[in-house]
Amino acid sequence: MIKEKFFKSIKKRDGRIVHFDNNRITNAIFKAMSAAKEGNKSKALLVCDKVISELKKLRSYDEVPTIEEIQDIVETELILNDFPKTAKAYILYRREHEIKRLEREDILEGKTTNLPFTTNALKVVAKRYLACDKEGNIQENPEQMFDRVARSLANVEEKYNKNKQEIQEIYEDFLEAMVSFKYLPGGRTLANAGAETAIIPNCIVLNIKDSMFDIFDTLKNAALLQQMGAGLGFPFHLIRPAGIRTVRSRGIASGPVSFLHVYNNAFSVIKQQNRHGANMAIMRVDHPDVLDFMYSKKIEGALKNFNISIGLTNDFMQSVVKNNKSPWMCEFNGVKMKPRIIERDRDGKIIEIREVNMSAREIMDEIVTHAWANGEPGVVFIDRVNETNPLPGLGRIEASNPCGEQFLHGSDVCNLGSINLEKFVINGKIDFDELKRITRIVIRLQDNVVDLTNIPVESVDKTFKLNRRIGLGIMGFADMLYKLNIPYNSDEGRKIAKSVMGSIQKEARKMSQELAEEKGVFPNYEKSIYANSGVKMRNAALTTIAPTGTLSMVFDVSGGVEPYFALSYHYKGILDGKSNLSYFNKHLKRVLQERGLYLEEIINKIEKEGSLKNIDEIPEDIKRVFVVSMDISAEDHIKMQAAFQENVDNSISKTCNFSSDATKEDVLKGYILAWKLKCKGCTVYRDKSREFQVLNLNNSKAEEKDNKEKIPVMSAPSITSMDKNICFDCKSKMIFKEGCYNCPNCGNGKCSI
Repeated sequence: MIKEKFFKSIKKRDGRIVHFDNNRITNAIFKAMSAAKEGNKSKALLVCDKVISELKKLRSYDEVPTIEEIQDIVETELILNDFPKTAKAYILYRREHEIKRLEREDILEGKTTNLPFTTNALKVVAKRYLACDKEGNIQENPEQMFDRVARSLANVEEKYNKNKQEIQEIYEDFLEAMVSFKYLPGGRTLANAGAETAIIPNCIVLNIKDSMFDIFDTLKNAALLQQMGAGLGFPFHLIRPAGIRTVRSRGIASGPVSFLHVYNNAFSVIKQQNRHGANMAIMRVDHPDVLDFMYSKKIEGALKNFNISIGLTNDFMQSVVKNNKSPWMCEFNGVKMKPRIIERDRDGKIIEIREVNMSAREIMDEIVTHAWANGEPGVVFIDRVNETNPLPGLGRIEASNPCGEQFLHGSDVCNLGSINLEKFVINGKIDFDELKRITRIVIRLQDNVVDLTNIPVESVDKTFKLNRRIGLGIMGFADMLYKLNIPYNSDEGRKIAKSVMGSIQKEARKMSQELAEEKGVFPNYEKSIYANSGVKMRNAALTTIAPTGTLSMVFDVSGGVEPYFALSYHYKGILDGKSNLSYFNKHLKRVLQERGLYLEEIINKIEKEGSLKNIDEIPEDIKRVFVVSMDISAEDHIKMQAAFQENVDNSISKTCNFSSDATKEDVLKGYILAWKLKCKGCTVYRDKSREFQVLNLNNSKAEEKDNKEKIPVMSAPSITSMDKNICFDCKSKMIFKEGCYNCPNCGNGKCSI
């Protein structure tokens, strides 16, 4: 190695001048030698010495060489020193990176970024979050986007009498949390904070009062909110059952499902920022029209703008577990009645209503049959939700947001943000000190979002600021476990879930208490559970776990609490229907390379199977860690959800992905276990249970099988099937993964179940 002095600086392609580090040259050469299986570290050092010697002939130490000059010399020296395979690998590496660089510049319309986004992630960022002018031209790069968000949220502190130095320090904390890829705020905050468009949180619930005026007044408010990019939840069980005589019009009520279709049709003509409206419709199981509601989506693609879920009560679940044979009784406004079958014509007009004798178990069997067939309805345990209601003074909670992680009072709101757990594994251990530090920073950030938000519906804006709910969650949990060599479906994995979420929850509460002392408690404090204990809180609730479909694409990690769907999978017909792209898990790739197993034959098998389960060449210790959703039993899926729920204020969006041969009994057991373990909801999805599925294992034979089973239903409305899996913006096919549909081309997304 040359002992003389080195060049001080080097000029990057984007014009930046950075410190010259000869070790980077050595490492690049050694990496190429390793890929070519030619040479070793000492030979890489020797070539590096010769590169620097040649560079000295071209430049004096006071000059600044360019990275292109150095790379050209490396190529030449590899050839001259008889490393032809390494030279080829190095040249291909340069060419590949040049193509990527040009592609990234094209995505950003000539702008550049030094942040480590994948190409797909950069497409999502450019499409969804970068500020544009009125003609749609990109006006900032990702670094400027993060700066915009951090600066605007830090400036909120002026309202609380912070000085310029304090605001600058808070800004730097906010910025560092994001550019380090350790945290992202919700999509609407990322897109709109500091921009011309107002911030509208992703999660809002609108209760529907039982009158024609209120039903359509709520629809008007919903239209305004969806136009601004909000996801909405509605409790349709607050509307009177079909067939009940109306006093004012002296007619017959058409029932909640008729208005569900009205809402759905209205939302079809509203286009949000790059996406159609995502909505959740919930009906309690003790509403007389629960069967009509359940059958409303029996045809795949019907009510494409809504997810539907049944609110299961403790009384109902106890009757199911005990297999109580007595007829299940429903109730509305104090009047008990049996569940009813409602016959409608093609226009939705009621033909016949008849009561049926069904036990709780028989109704549950209907729910299971539909969920087994196509993933809907989901179920929520509505009594459990209200057992942990932080604002009992506001009454009962009736519904959740579209993905089911936020149960809210009517007109209440929650702004979301997620910590990327992948970044907190250092040398095989979790850095809990750093996790706590980031938690404190982002609790302040999300609390400031409340002040910066301006919601176009007055009642919603007012309620948001009265309660100051925030929803801090996580993503990259599966990545964390892979890096720790811990299986998802293990006691150790669940212990990690409890400790990580427990740390976040504890620190979040501590920070909220400090903010309460600094800025004051939330205005509805006296209506909360905290008033009795005397604990001052800035926020009514703090934690939740969203699916993070698009946000996790930005950081190239797993969504929310979910395991990976597969270790290798392909997207069919994306990029305007012209391309098929395959993906291979980055953590598995690293381990296979370290073990000398990253071989074409093994890779092909993994691409075909998606899982390591049936691949003989893979050692058992690797198989044990690298499990995917369909390797994991329903019981382990539910246990993981319950492990997180112990330390989450609100709820968790999670899908139990079953293999195509899972039985209805498996689904039923999952629901019962989830209720017993005090989860707040449970959503299932059986592979290939939908007629059209975009995310697939690379197994053509499996795709040829038809695993569908006819669904026996008593009666349901006639509805035209509609394809919900096509991106409404770029027309690419969307991916169903981890409980949500996402477009891999432009990042549009909506929760499916």
